Amino acid sequence: MAALLFVAPPMSGCKKANLVELEVPASGVELRYDLQPGATFDGKILRRETLSSRGQQLNRSLSFTVQLVVRGLDEKGNALVAATIANIDIDWVVPGMPMSMDEFAQKSKQRLEGATIRFFVEPSGRVFDVPSAPPELSDPEAQVLDSVLEGLTSAFFVVPEEKLAGGGTWENSDTRGREGKLGKYIVETNRGALEGMFEDTEANFSFAQLGIERDRTETTTTKDGSSEIRVRETTTVQFDTGANYLRSLESKMTRTQGPTVTTVRFQADWERGASSPVAADMGGGDAPPADAGAGDAAANGDASVQRIDDPCSDDYVGPDDCLDPCSVNYMGEEACEKAEDGAGEAPAEGAPAEDAAAPAE
Repeated sequence: MAALLFVAPPMSGCKKANLVELEVPASGVELRYDLQPGATFDGKILRRETLSSRGQQLNRSLSFTVQLVVRGLDEKGNALVAATIANIDIDWVVPGMPMSMDEFAQKSKQRLEGATIRFFVEPSGRVFDVPSAPPELSDPEAQVLDSVLEGLTSAFFVVPEEKLAGGGTWENSDTRGREGKLGKYIVETNRGALEGMFEDTEANFSFAQLGIERDRTETTTTKDGSSEIRVRETTTVQFDTGANYLRSLESKMTRTQGPTVTTVRFQADWERGASSPVAADMGGGDAPPADAGAGDAAANGDASVQRIDDPCSDDYVGPDDCLDPCSVNYMGEEACEKAEDGAGEAPAEGAPAEDAAAPAE
C-alpha cells in the first residue's frame, strides 16, 4: 500500500508548468459522474497489447476516437449512452489469418467505422448491458469489435463510494465461488489512494488524481483439473471535480495464465463537448435494446448485436449473477447436484482459453 501514498506527478495530458496543487477540502471530495440527457463527450482510446508464450511474442495495438451522447436516464438514474466509433487504427498480427494485414485492417475499418454502441453507465461509472459481437462477423472482425468494446468500457473508472480526504486511501476485497469446488473461485483486492488535487490554469479545470492497484486470482476447476489466471494492474486516474467526469485514465495490466503472459497498456482521454439537442429517448425508464450498427450500411447493412441475456453465458455482461450451480461461471455456495452424483460435471471447455484477447478487467 505504501507505493500508493506518494503524490505521483500528473499524467502526460497535463503540462506541469500549468498545474497548481490544491488543498483537499476538509470535508473530503466526492466523485460522481454527471451524465445528463443531451451531454456529449469526445474520447480518444489507445490499447497496446503484448503476448508472450514459450519464446514467441505477439504485438497488437488498437486506437479509435469516440463521440458519446447521453440518450436518457432510467428510473434509477443510470445513463443510457450511445457511443459512435471513428478513426479506427489497427496494427495486428493474427496467426493463420488468410489475408494481408492491410486487407484485414481495411476490411475491419469498413465494417466497424461509424458503428454506434449503446450501453448503460451508473453514476459511479460502472458499465453494464454491453452488447456482444453479432454472430455474422468473421473471427478476426469479431476480435476487433471485442477489443473496441473492451476499450470503450475500460474507458470508465468506477469511483469510490465514500468521500476521499487528503491522503485518503481505500481498500476492498471480494471472494466469490467455492475454493476447490467445480466452477470459478475468484479472489480480488483493490487498493487506492487520492494522490492529490490540481488545477490546470491553462485549460481552466480542476481534477483529483487517484492511484489504484488491483490484484486478482481466478481459478477454474473442472473434472479435468484446474487452471489459474493472475491479473496485476496499476491505474492512474484524473477526474474532473468541476464538470464531474473522467478526464483521463492510464493503466498497465499483466495477465498470467500458465506459460502465457499478456501485458496491456491502456490510455483513455475525454473532453466534454457541447450539449446535444437530441431529445432523451427513455421516456418512462424503458431503454431501447443495446445495439451496434455498421458504418457502411450500403456494403454491410445495419449490423445487429446479439443480445446475451443468460448470466451463465461466457459472453454475458451485466449486473446479474449466474444462478446455475452446475455452470462453470457459477460463483455461489450451492453445490451442483449433477456433478456430485456423477451425472454431469462442469465442462472442461468452460476453462479460459489461452489466447491474446486478455480483458482489461
